[in-house]
Amino acid sequence: MKTVSAVKVRNAQAALMAMRPYAAHLAEIIAHLATCGEPAYHPLLVDRGDENAILVVVTSNRGLCGPFNSNVIRRALVYQEEHRTRYGQYADMICVGKKGYDFFRGKKFTVLESYIGFFRGITYDDARAIGRMVTTAFLARDVDRVDFLYHHYYSAGTQVVSVRAVLPIRLEEMLLPEETVGSPGDVVPEACQFLEYIFEPDSETILDELLPLYVNVQVWRILQEHTSSEHGARMMAMEAATRNCGDMLQTLTLDYNKARQTAITKELIEVTSAAESLR
Repeated sequence: MKTVSAVKVRNAQAALMAMRPYAAHLAEIIAHLATCGEPAYHPLLVDRGDENAILVVVTSNRGLCGPFNSNVIRRALVYQEEHRTRYGQYADMICVGKKGYDFFRGKKFTVLESYIGFFRGITYDDARAIGRMVTTAFLARDVDRVDFLYHHYYSAGTQVVSVRAVLPIRLEEMLLPEETVGSPGDVVPEACQFLEYIFEPDSETILDELLPLYVNVQVWRILQEHTSSEHGARMMAMEAATRNCGDMLQTLTLDYNKARQTAITKELIEVTSAAESLR
């Protein structure tokens, strides 16, 4: 299982590293477009506060990956308690992955939707379905904020539970370099003010197309971050299990040899005692 996970994490990591520059440059273009000249207006850019929030919890469908899922669930509970303390209510939830859905369903939280069937082979269509749902809810003013809770991938041995605000889209965050870089090979965008673009037609029309695309790309990237993290966590968990099994075999072998030596010594003592008694 460790070998299988090692192959999967290499494939997932290659896809993720190819995806990160695309997402970074798309953010760079949108930020430049929306901030050059008069600031552009779009409903997806409007910050309406944090009270009516949706928390999208991304977990795996299967176990055997150590504390991978429990770390996300524990962080989600902290998020919900902080939200309840601040606003007097829990945030609505969307569960991506069976482990999170099995934990949160039937409890005091409201689970709006669950996506538990596509981690065998995620596609952009899966990300677009989730992105379309949260975008529609945001545009309809049913929600003021959408946060994704997932594992950010650094390496096969390091995955960090992260919260990313996908909606509303904040232009000031796009103008900064990526706060987390997975490897030295990542492409980090330069400052947008040093680039020149010619847009056709106007910026508002282009934003109408690019901003929903940006949301879908962010969801797609989060799913790829999760997939790489899951395979990395499972690979490390299987390596630890193999190592623990080897240690257990050594301990059991030592105990067996001690017990065998004790039995042999006992038999020798009995034979010697019997021979002495016959004299």
